[in-house]
Amino acid sequence: MSRYRLILCAWLGLWFPALGWAQSPPYPADLSLLTLFDTHDRVIDTLTLADLEALPGHQVRGPIPDNDYPESTWYGVSIRALLEHEHLLRPHSMVAAALNDYSETIPDADLTRYDPIIAYRRDGDFIPFGEYGPLIVMYPYGEHPELHTRTYYNRTVWQLSELHLK
Repeated sequence: MSRYRLILCAWLGLWFPALGWAQSPPYPADLSLLTLFDTHDRVIDTLTLADLEALPGHQVRGPIPDNDYPESTWYGVSIRALLEHEHLLRPHSMVAAALNDYSETIPDADLTRYDPIIAYRRDGDFIPFGEYGPLIVMYPYGEHPELHTRTYYNRTVWQLSELHLK
């Protein structure tokens, strides 16, 4: 390889990851990340990162409640958009369940008023399991100061693995 190509490859190797162009997720892209359940607790669909990335993206700003992380930019899919993509009627509420069996009810009114997302990127990077990922229900805390209450902090479910329509 010529010296010029070697320098170019080294430069690209430094800058592409910083720009988010070459980053791979810290888990297999075909790993099942989210399971949707209907009102009778039957599986509707199981989604991978590739499935979620194929949907229209949405961005919000805010911190993860109850930790020392600063405010971040979160990117993922709107829960409303996910339900529309799946051709599902909006439920009265849904239960967001995490890998550690924590769960919290999210009312339909939140989807209309705040449009929370299922985030899979934080500040441009995929969210690893060890940092509350790979999926987090994230509210737009930066745009709505009234969300800074225990009610909405509880609804910010990290390590999201299931959505149960109610």
